[in-house]
Amino acid sequence: MKHSFLTTFLILFCFSLLNAQTKKEVDNGIFVTFPVSPEYKTTTAASTYIGKTENCLFMVVIQRNAIPNYAEYVKAKQKWTDAEIEKVENSFLDNAVKGKLDYSGNKGNVSIIKIGKYSGRKIDYSAINPTTGERGKRFTKLFLIRDKAISFEVWLLNDSQVAYTEKDKFLNSIQAQ
Repeated sequence: MKHSFLTTFLILFCFSLLNAQTKKEVDNGIFVTFPVSPEYKTTTAASTYIGKTENCLFMVVIQRNAIPNYAEYVKAKQKWTDAEIEKVENSFLDNAVKGKLDYSGNKGNVSIIKIGKYSGRKIDYSAINPTTGERGKRFTKLFLIRDKAISFEVWLLNDSQVAYTEKDKFLNSIQAQ
C-alpha cells in the first residue's frame, strides 16, 4: 500500500512539473501564462519577459512611453469622439505593425483584435532567426494599453504540432482584468 501511494504521488508530481505553467502580471491588470518560468529584464525604455521551451521562444515586451506626450493625449481624448480616439489608436497600432513587418521583410497576416477595452493587432509572419539564420514562423499580439505598447510574441523553433499547441496556449492566455 505504501509503495502504490508513493508511486502514484511521484508520477503525479513529475507530471505536474512537466506541465508547470507560470501566470505573470506583465502590467497593471494584464496577465499571461508562460509554459515555463520566464526571465525578467528591464531598462528605462522597456521591460521584457522571456521563456523558452524546445519548441518555442515566448516573449512579452512592454514598451513604456509608447505614446509621446501621454498626459496631453489623455486631455485631448476627453474632447474627442469615440471614433476619433479609435482612429488615433488604430493609426498608432498600424504604424507599429508596419515597422515590425518592414523590419522582417514580409507582409504577414494582420487582423484587428481587442482584449477587454484595449485595441490591438494579431500578426502572423516569418523572419530570419538571428541565432540560426533560418526563416521561422512568428506570431504576435500587440496592444496599446494606456501609455504602453505591449507585445506578446511567440517564435516557433520547429514546425511541430506541439509547438503550435504551446503557441496557442500562450497567446490565448492573455487577459485584461
